Amino acid sequence: MNRLTFTILILLSEFWAATVSGYVKDSKTGKSIPNANIIIRETGQGTATNPYGYFEINLPSGAHTLETSVIGCKTDSREVIVDENNIKLNIQLQTAILEFSEIHVQGLFSTRLGYESVDVINSDKIKSMDRESVPDVLKNIPGVDVQFAHPNGRNINLSIRGSSDYKPGGYNNRVLILLDGFPILIPNSGSPDWNSLPLESLKRIEIENSPASTQYGHNSMGGVINLITDDGSKENSTRLQFSCGSYSNRQTSITHNNQKGSWYYGINAMAQTSEGHRFNANNQTGRLRTYLRYGDQKGRTYRLSHILSYSDIGHPGFITSPSYRKSKRLSQYVQGNGFYPINNGQSMSHSVFINKFDTHYYPRNDFPISYEDTVQTFYDDLTAGFRSEMLITRWARWIVMVGTDVDWSQSDVDVFNSMYDAPSQLSVGGFIQSKYSIGNGWNFGSGLRYDYRRSDPGGNYQKRIYTNWSPKINLVYILQGKRTFTLAYSEGFRAPSLSELYLYYESSYGLITKGNPDLVPEKVKAIELTYEHPHSDAWFWSLSIFHNRYENMIDFVYTIPVKAINREGVIGTGLEYQVRWNPIEKLNLTGSYAYLDMTDRGGEPILYRSKYRGQINIQYQTTLIDVQLGLQAWSKQIFEDFLSGSHYDFPIRELPERIISELILSREIYDFTLSMHITNLFDTKYELIQNFPMPGRAWQFTLTKTLK
Repeated sequence: MNRLTFTILILLSEFWAATVSGYVKDSKTGKSIPNANIIIRETGQGTATNPYGYFEINLPSGAHTLETSVIGCKTDSREVIVDENNIKLNIQLQTAILEFSEIHVQGLFSTRLGYESVDVINSDKIKSMDRESVPDVLKNIPGVDVQFAHPNGRNINLSIRGSSDYKPGGYNNRVLILLDGFPILIPNSGSPDWNSLPLESLKRIEIENSPASTQYGHNSMGGVINLITDDGSKENSTRLQFSCGSYSNRQTSITHNNQKGSWYYGINAMAQTSEGHRFNANNQTGRLRTYLRYGDQKGRTYRLSHILSYSDIGHPGFITSPSYRKSKRLSQYVQGNGFYPINNGQSMSHSVFINKFDTHYYPRNDFPISYEDTVQTFYDDLTAGFRSEMLITRWARWIVMVGTDVDWSQSDVDVFNSMYDAPSQLSVGGFIQSKYSIGNGWNFGSGLRYDYRRSDPGGNYQKRIYTNWSPKINLVYILQGKRTFTLAYSEGFRAPSLSELYLYYESSYGLITKGNPDLVPEKVKAIELTYEHPHSDAWFWSLSIFHNRYENMIDFVYTIPVKAINREGVIGTGLEYQVRWNPIEKLNLTGSYAYLDMTDRGGEPILYRSKYRGQINIQYQTTLIDVQLGLQAWSKQIFEDFLSGSHYDFPIRELPERIISELILSREIYDFTLSMHITNLFDTKYELIQNFPMPGRAWQFTLTKTLK
């Protein structure tokens, strides 16, 4: 042995004092548990057990806390004192009833959505954004593109990875919006009532960027956004909030949560009004949300919630042809859920919901004599549904979720073809998903769902039946309990909405829009590769590359009349990069970049889709005030000039690239939080769509008082 080798061994023996090794087993069955995570709490260093439940890790001398965890078992935490002697451990994990609420963020199913590529936005992040509405929050999330005339407007177009409609004001019904896991889409269009969503009550937002038809079926081929509300599980509190700002914007809300024994209950009320940034952009909204939850000592929980929302919204139209149209909507959601354990490692959840939407479109009282769009239209939409899920976690390596759901909806609306009488839809689906722990950091997930959907126009007209099988598989590798590689393949589908089938409507600028009863369902095949690299608690980055191949995408094509058709197909390829850096305690930087390349295989243009998008957000805390500076940038977009006056040809034009900045200043004083939010800081002039100007610089002051 030469001197260099001897010196290295001496140095290593001084640094690595001992090896800690052992087996992780089930305390009841004695079986080894593979792929259990062994983490050193003080350093974040870790490893995972091999297929035989064995682990080995080198540690320096001193006291260390070992935390051993795996889904379906209680976490084992113990202190080990490391000296010059090797340590052998026999760790026995106790099985635990796994409630659905426990698998929102971590574990083999990273969320109830059952997939790994899920972004989770917590309540602290939502509050720090200081937004007016849920769409205003979502537009700051990488991969999500949100178009709206103003934050509290009626027509909002939302798309994930370019999946939703090409046209402005599209129905954005390829992305499923959930509230506490319940679907809340309006039956006639497949779009939610954005004004009814309780931003002030949200504690988490989950975004699934890939097709989720395997679990949720129809309407989720473009992804899923699940809005999770506060159920009072943390503490009793009362929160008052007041805000005022540009365009006579006023808003006030009160949120109260309480607990008595095993009962939790709460109420939230909100009222908002604004004159809007231009003619007929005024809006008024009122919401009332109540909930009641009960949980016993045996792990059973029951929850009932109700939301009542009223909104009166102006539709400003194009700057060269002002609109006098307004709309009133009364929305109600009744949601009930029950969870109960059957035995160790097996539990059930049952949910039932009823959604009701009553909408009235009407002209303002001050419309001129020459104004032609004075027809009043009424929408009456109703949805009722049931969902049942069973979660099985009794096996050390395997977790399984099976379920079924049924929903029925009906739309009685004036803009449907008068030959049809209140069209309805019936949807029935069943699914199974599983995740298998192979060992050595490898997990394999799979899922399959069958959907049956019947569209009935009423009377003796032909009913249309749509069926589909939606599979998915994914392979996950976790290196040293930190870096994660995910390769996923999934398929999705979407049956035509009632509007796409039966619509007949003439717009204020003369275009007639017609549905098409002969449409066939859309389908997508998606593949995604994701890499997540947490260098440390202060530095994290991730990269996702995806390729989506859409078939038979439904689009309302600009012609005379405008008609819904199935396009030949669309290919979407892109990548998303996210970074989070916290170099010092008071400074936090987050950023993202998204690239999207969409091509129509029939040669048609892809409208209103930026190829490049990016954003950066810098937060700095001082002793006096917290400062947050944000920048968002979009590359140019193309559009069809449907206001050109031609009835046969709509020229292709461009909207230029743009950069929009914002500034948020906030300060906490005792139980008060004060914030000043300035949007479009440099007063940039730009249009959302053709001839549709967006607000310039605007400000919003908010005062929040928390009582405990």
